[in-house]
Amino acid sequence: MSDSKNTSGENKITGGCYCGAIRYESDDPPVEPGICHCRECQRWTGSAFLAVTGFPLTGFRYTKGNSKHNRSSSIVERCFCPDCGSSLHSRYLVNLGDDNAAENPEHVLVSVGTLDNPEVVEMEYYYGVESQLPWVHFDDELPRTRSDEDPDLIRVLSLAKENRDLN
Repeated sequence: MSDSKNTSGENKITGGCYCGAIRYESDDPPVEPGICHCRECQRWTGSAFLAVTGFPLTGFRYTKGNSKHNRSSSIVERCFCPDCGSSLHSRYLVNLGDDNAAENPEHVLVSVGTLDNPEVVEMEYYYGVESQLPWVHFDDELPRTRSDEDPDLIRVLSLAKENRDLN
């Protein structure tokens, strides 16, 4: 997976920002890699979509530098390099549901492009396809989900709105 080894001899996943000021690693394999087309991810990356993969926080750590954090919504925090602006990872601040292993506060969703060896990640799904740009085409049979029809996301956003309205 990568060129470094952890103490048990297994491969670590490593990566970092564009300028090299920030480096990270994970002892754990990636979970639930996918491509998100939602408008939030388009704006976050300045691109047509974002390829992400999850890592448990317990095995994820910075080995050089520290990211800057931006709470982009009531349920998501996004982290980036304060020097070059690379979009490093995001993290849900609430649990979206039991069937979403990487979509909870105990995981980070790393931008696949920041991995040293992004080819180790094989995409499993497309998300936010209601915002997929008409000139983006993927010729595969991976599942496609509209974020505006995701019951877990709808539930969490509704709860977040209720909490805001109560304060």
